[in-house]
Amino acid sequence: MLGEDDWVSPGRSGRDPSTRDGDRAGGREPRGPLVTRLVHTADVHLRVDAPERLDALEAVLSVAEARDADVLTIGGDLFDRPEDVDEFRSELRNQFFSDRAFEIVCIPGNHDVEAFRGDLFFGDSCTVIADEDHYGTWISPDGEFRIVAIPYRESVTDELVLALEDRPSFGGTDVLLFHGSLDAPIDAEAGDEGVYRYFPVTEALLADLGFDYYLAGHYHGPHHLQFETGAEFAYPGTPASTRTSETGRRRVVRLEAAVGLAFEPIETYHHLAKRVTVTPGTEDAVLAELAEWVETTVTPTAEPSIVVDGVVEVGESDFADRLHDVADPGWIRNETIDASHVTAHPVMRDFEDRLAETDWDDETKASVRTRTLRVASRALAGRRRE
Repeated sequence: MLGEDDWVSPGRSGRDPSTRDGDRAGGREPRGPLVTRLVHTADVHLRVDAPERLDALEAVLSVAEARDADVLTIGGDLFDRPEDVDEFRSELRNQFFSDRAFEIVCIPGNHDVEAFRGDLFFGDSCTVIADEDHYGTWISPDGEFRIVAIPYRESVTDELVLALEDRPSFGGTDVLLFHGSLDAPIDAEAGDEGVYRYFPVTEALLADLGFDYYLAGHYHGPHHLQFETGAEFAYPGTPASTRTSETGRRRVVRLEAAVGLAFEPIETYHHLAKRVTVTPGTEDAVLAELAEWVETTVTPTAEPSIVVDGVVEVGESDFADRLHDVADPGWIRNETIDASHVTAHPVMRDFEDRLAETDWDDETKASVRTRTLRVASRALAGRRRE
């Protein structure tokens, strides 16, 4: 992960391009070559009944500001539906996408492609690339960094591939920005589209295009790949969870050409999911595990969900009280049962009778009984999940 002081600034309009603000203020000489810094997000899915998503966009902008970024890219689906553009355009124009120290380059996605039809103004810091026949470009002020941005379409055409292959040569860092489905093992969903693949591409196709970096939107979980050519690819995932399956702290992608891609966690709304199975004798250990998880993982912007199943020896009421001391009862789904429900089962009773008939010593019998009870508890918990 890159630290806050690991990035250097190329300068933008209104800044001296040969120095950084910090170097000028301290009267020091510049500390080495200047490069472009980029922050990437996608799939914000703004809608009026989900205010946490607008908060997440604000958090992303704050990261770009804090990291002295030169450009923030939004890889599609800024809006959840085309009609949402009318609800947010004024606020975006006047509060979010104007008077920024960095450029905002935005492309439509499959959810909001119709939202960008026509001559819409989103702010003096925002460049929307939506109407070009094949692609549009953004080049950094120092001329060393180029973003080739593809306006959203549902499929990859031969004409598009030829246009990208024949793009003007560029001696600096070349980045492709698009919204689509990469054909790769990715453990993430793409919202509510089901199995339909929007703008499907393969690693081989992208690698043949010869870009240095590929920044994408569509899948809602963060994902990073390194191609055999050395090029890197990333989905940032949603900046705020849009469904319960999008678990874990959300992230943005940061890019510096000299270093590569890195994910940076952001403090925005997100779901957390935790499941634990209790077996007789492990109650204390499970409660300690949950307490540590709550202490180290749950943040004020998280919405946790904890499922506890299995079998307890201490009694269901006692265990429930102890569980509620560890975590907010509203987070917990308690599916535990008392051990007596297991020992009363005919199979377990038959096992107890057979165990009693052995000539093992009491310590061995107790150990075998405990292990068997735990195995039966796990099996029972597994059937309950199904």
